[in-house]
Amino acid sequence: MAELAVGEGEVGFMYMGGACVILALPGYSLVFDPADYLTDEDIEALRGTVITLFSHALDDHFHARAVMKLVDIKGSLVIGTEEVCREVRDFVPSTRMTALKPRRGVRLGALRIYALEAKHEVPTNMYYVVWGPSVLFAGDTGYVPLSKLKAQLAFLAAGGGSPVASPSDAAKMAMDLNARHVVPIHCEPEEAKEVAELLRDKAEVIVPEPQKPYKLRL
Repeated sequence: MAELAVGEGEVGFMYMGGACVILALPGYSLVFDPADYLTDEDIEALRGTVITLFSHALDDHFHARAVMKLVDIKGSLVIGTEEVCREVRDFVPSTRMTALKPRRGVRLGALRIYALEAKHEVPTNMYYVVWGPSVLFAGDTGYVPLSKLKAQLAFLAAGGGSPVASPSDAAKMAMDLNARHVVPIHCEPEEAKEVAELLRDKAEVIVPEPQKPYKLRL
Protein backbone atom coordinates (compact mmCIF):
# COMPACT_ATOMS: atom_id res chain seq x y z
CA MET A 1 0.00 0.00 0.00
CA ALA A 2 1.27 3.46 -0.87
CA GLU A 3 1.81 5.58 2.22
CA LEU A 4 -0.86 8.24 2.77
CA ALA A 5 1.29 11.16 3.86
CA VAL A 6 -0.67 14.38 4.40
CA GLY A 7 0.25 17.92 5.35
CA GLU A 8 -1.59 20.55 7.35
CA GLY A 9 -5.04 21.18 5.88
CA GLU A 10 -4.97 17.99 3.83
CA VAL A 11 -6.69 14.63 4.11
CA GLY A 12 -5.83 11.47 2.25
CA PHE A 13 -7.85 8.36 1.74
CA MET A 14 -7.62 4.97 0.14
CA TYR A 15 -10.52 2.68 -0.68
CA MET A 16 -9.58 -0.96 -0.14
CA GLY A 17 -12.84 -2.66 -1.23
CA GLY A 18 -16.26 -3.38 0.27
CA ALA A 19 -16.80 -0.63 2.83
CA CYS A 20 -13.15 -0.47 3.87
CA VAL A 21 -11.63 3.01 3.79
CA ILE A 22 -8.37 4.28 5.25
CA LEU A 23 -8.56 7.99 6.07
CA ALA A 24 -5.31 9.83 6.78
CA LEU A 25 -5.40 13.06 8.78
CA PRO A 26 -2.43 14.96 10.20
CA GLY A 27 -1.30 12.72 13.09
CA TYR A 28 -3.98 10.06 12.62
CA SER A 29 -4.98 7.08 10.50
CA LEU A 30 -8.64 6.07 10.69
CA VAL A 31 -9.50 2.61 9.39
CA PHE A 32 -13.18 2.03 8.70
CA ASP A 33 -14.75 -1.44 8.34
CA PRO A 34 -11.55 -3.29 7.38
CA ALA A 35 -13.13 -6.78 7.24
CA ASP A 36 -10.21 -8.82 5.79
CA TYR A 37 -9.03 -6.30 3.18
CA LEU A 38 -5.77 -5.28 4.89
CA THR A 39 -2.45 -7.10 4.63
CA ASP A 40 0.23 -6.84 7.29
CA GLU A 41 2.08 -4.49 4.93
CA ASP A 42 -0.99 -2.25 4.68
CA ILE A 43 -1.17 -2.08 8.47
CA GLU A 44 2.56 -1.38 8.80
CA ALA A 45 2.15 1.60 6.44
CA LEU A 46 -0.38 3.33 8.70
CA ARG A 47 0.98 6.49 10.30
CA GLY A 48 0.20 8.39 13.49
CA THR A 49 -2.41 7.30 16.01
CA VAL A 50 -4.41 4.45 14.49
CA ILE A 51 -8.16 4.25 15.18
CA THR A 52 -10.26 1.39 13.77
CA LEU A 53 -14.01 1.93 13.52
CA PHE A 54 -16.67 -0.67 12.74
CA SER A 55 -20.22 -0.04 11.51
CA HIS A 56 -21.42 -3.42 12.74
CA ALA A 57 -20.24 -6.99 13.32
CA LEU A 58 -21.36 -8.59 10.03
CA ASP A 59 -18.47 -10.35 8.34
CA ASP A 60 -18.32 -8.16 5.24
CA HIS A 61 -17.31 -5.31 7.60
CA PHE A 62 -15.76 -7.01 10.63
CA HIS A 63 -13.16 -9.74 11.09
CA ALA A 64 -11.64 -10.49 14.49
CA ARG A 65 -8.32 -11.39 12.84
CA ALA A 66 -8.02 -7.88 11.38
CA VAL A 67 -8.64 -6.35 14.80
CA MET A 68 -5.93 -8.53 16.36
CA LYS A 69 -3.40 -7.45 13.74
CA LEU A 70 -4.27 -3.76 13.95
CA VAL A 71 -3.95 -3.84 17.73
CA ASP A 72 -0.80 -6.00 17.77
CA ILE A 73 1.06 -4.18 14.99
CA LYS A 74 -0.09 -0.59 15.51
CA GLY A 75 -1.69 -0.48 18.96
CA SER A 76 -4.93 0.61 17.33
CA LEU A 77 -7.81 2.00 19.30
CA VAL A 78 -11.07 0.22 18.45
CA ILE A 79 -14.49 1.86 18.21
CA GLY A 80 -17.66 -0.02 17.38
CA THR A 81 -21.14 -1.06 18.39
CA GLU A 82 -21.65 -2.97 21.62
CA GLU A 83 -21.76 -6.22 19.60
CA VAL A 84 -18.41 -5.46 17.98
CA CYS A 85 -16.85 -4.77 21.35
CA ARG A 86 -18.22 -8.03 22.78
CA GLU A 87 -16.57 -9.88 19.88
CA VAL A 88 -13.11 -8.41 20.59
CA ARG A 89 -13.06 -8.07 24.39
CA ASP A 90 -10.98 -11.24 24.86
CA PHE A 91 -7.99 -9.79 23.02
CA VAL A 92 -8.39 -5.99 23.00
CA PRO A 93 -7.59 -4.25 26.30
CA SER A 94 -10.54 -2.32 27.68
CA THR A 95 -8.38 0.82 27.65
CA ARG A 96 -8.13 0.58 23.85
CA MET A 97 -11.79 -0.15 23.11
CA THR A 98 -14.88 2.08 23.07
CA ALA A 99 -18.45 0.94 22.46
CA LEU A 100 -20.40 3.87 21.08
CA LYS A 101 -24.17 4.00 21.08
CA PRO A 102 -25.87 6.34 18.60
CA ARG A 103 -25.76 10.02 19.61
CA ARG A 104 -22.73 9.38 21.80
CA GLY A 105 -19.22 10.57 21.10
CA VAL A 106 -15.62 10.43 22.22
CA ARG A 107 -12.76 12.91 22.07
CA LEU A 108 -9.39 11.52 21.00
CA GLY A 109 -6.77 14.23 20.92
CA ALA A 110 -7.77 16.72 18.22
CA LEU A 111 -10.62 14.51 16.99
CA ARG A 112 -14.22 14.28 18.10
CA ILE A 113 -15.93 11.11 16.88
CA TYR A 114 -19.69 10.69 17.12
CA ALA A 115 -21.80 7.62 16.40
CA LEU A 116 -25.03 8.12 14.47
CA GLU A 117 -27.78 5.56 14.09
CA ALA A 118 -27.80 3.92 10.67
CA LYS A 119 -30.81 2.31 9.00
CA HIS A 120 -30.08 -1.42 8.85
CA GLU A 121 -31.47 -4.77 9.90
CA VAL A 122 -28.88 -5.05 12.71
CA PRO A 123 -27.60 -2.33 15.09
CA THR A 124 -25.28 -0.24 12.94
CA ASN A 125 -23.33 2.96 13.44
CA MET A 126 -22.34 5.72 11.10
CA TYR A 127 -19.43 7.90 12.22
CA TYR A 128 -19.13 11.68 12.13
CA VAL A 129 -15.55 12.85 12.65
CA VAL A 130 -14.80 16.49 13.44
CA TRP A 131 -11.44 18.20 13.89
CA GLY A 132 -12.23 21.58 12.27
CA PRO A 133 -13.36 20.07 8.95
CA SER A 134 -15.77 17.15 9.22
CA VAL A 135 -16.21 13.76 7.56
CA LEU A 136 -19.12 11.34 7.58
CA PHE A 137 -18.62 7.61 7.12
CA ALA A 138 -21.76 5.59 6.39
CA GLY A 139 -20.57 2.08 5.64
CA ASP A 140 -23.93 0.32 5.35
CA THR A 141 -27.22 2.19 5.67
CA GLY A 142 -30.42 3.20 3.99
CA TYR A 143 -31.49 6.82 3.96
CA VAL A 144 -31.13 8.67 7.24
CA PRO A 145 -31.96 12.42 7.40
CA LEU A 146 -28.74 14.35 8.00
CA SER A 147 -29.65 17.95 7.21
CA LYS A 148 -28.67 19.10 10.73
CA LEU A 149 -25.06 18.13 9.98
CA LYS A 150 -22.50 19.39 7.51
CA ALA A 151 -19.58 17.39 6.13
CA GLN A 152 -16.96 18.43 3.63
CA LEU A 153 -16.28 14.77 2.77
CA ALA A 154 -18.73 11.86 2.88
CA PHE A 155 -18.14 8.15 2.33
CA LEU A 156 -21.57 6.68 1.58
CA ALA A 157 -22.73 3.11 1.03
CA ALA A 158 -24.58 2.87 -2.28
CA GLY A 159 -25.58 -0.78 -2.71
CA GLY A 160 -23.24 -3.68 -3.33
CA GLY A 161 -25.69 -6.30 -2.12
CA SER A 162 -26.62 -4.37 1.01
CA PRO A 163 -30.23 -5.01 2.09
CA VAL A 164 -30.67 -1.29 2.74
CA ALA A 165 -28.21 0.92 0.79
CA SER A 166 -28.90 2.36 -2.66
CA PRO A 167 -27.53 5.06 -4.98
CA SER A 168 -30.60 7.26 -4.47
CA ASP A 169 -30.33 7.07 -0.68
CA ALA A 170 -26.60 7.88 -0.82
CA ALA A 171 -27.28 10.89 -3.04
CA LYS A 172 -30.02 12.20 -0.74
CA MET A 173 -27.73 11.91 2.27
CA ALA A 174 -24.95 13.73 0.42
CA MET A 175 -27.33 16.58 -0.37
CA ASP A 176 -28.53 16.71 3.24
CA LEU A 177 -24.90 17.11 4.33
CA ASN A 178 -24.13 19.67 1.63
CA ALA A 179 -21.01 17.55 1.09
CA ARG A 180 -18.34 19.01 -1.14
CA HIS A 181 -16.70 15.63 -1.87
CA VAL A 182 -18.61 12.33 -2.01
CA VAL A 183 -17.11 8.85 -2.26
CA PRO A 184 -19.53 5.99 -3.00
CA ILE A 185 -18.49 2.75 -1.26
CA HIS A 186 -20.02 -0.67 -0.59
CA CYS A 187 -21.36 -0.72 -4.16
CA GLU A 188 -20.87 -1.94 -7.69
CA PRO A 189 -19.19 0.37 -10.25
CA GLU A 190 -22.52 1.01 -11.96
CA GLU A 191 -24.07 2.07 -8.64
CA ALA A 192 -21.19 4.46 -7.96
CA LYS A 193 -21.68 6.00 -11.40
CA GLU A 194 -25.39 6.40 -10.64
CA VAL A 195 -24.50 8.36 -7.49
CA ALA A 196 -22.23 10.58 -9.61
CA GLU A 197 -25.05 11.22 -12.07
CA LEU A 198 -27.55 12.03 -9.31
CA LEU A 199 -25.11 14.53 -7.79
CA ARG A 200 -23.97 16.13 -11.03
CA ASP A 201 -23.33 19.86 -10.44
CA LYS A 202 -24.04 19.38 -6.71
CA ALA A 203 -20.84 17.75 -5.42
CA GLU A 204 -17.55 16.32 -6.59
CA VAL A 205 -18.14 12.57 -6.70
CA ILE A 206 -14.98 10.48 -6.60
CA VAL A 207 -15.55 6.94 -7.84
CA PRO A 208 -12.60 5.35 -6.08
CA GLU A 209 -10.19 2.86 -7.58
CA PRO A 210 -9.21 0.24 -4.98
CA GLN A 211 -5.83 0.86 -3.36
CA LYS A 212 -5.29 4.16 -5.14
CA PRO A 213 -4.31 7.04 -2.82
CA TYR A 214 -6.35 10.24 -3.02
CA LYS A 215 -5.57 13.59 -1.41
CA LEU A 216 -7.92 16.52 -0.79
CA ARG A 217 -7.83 19.94 0.85
CA LEU A 218 -10.90 20.52 3.00
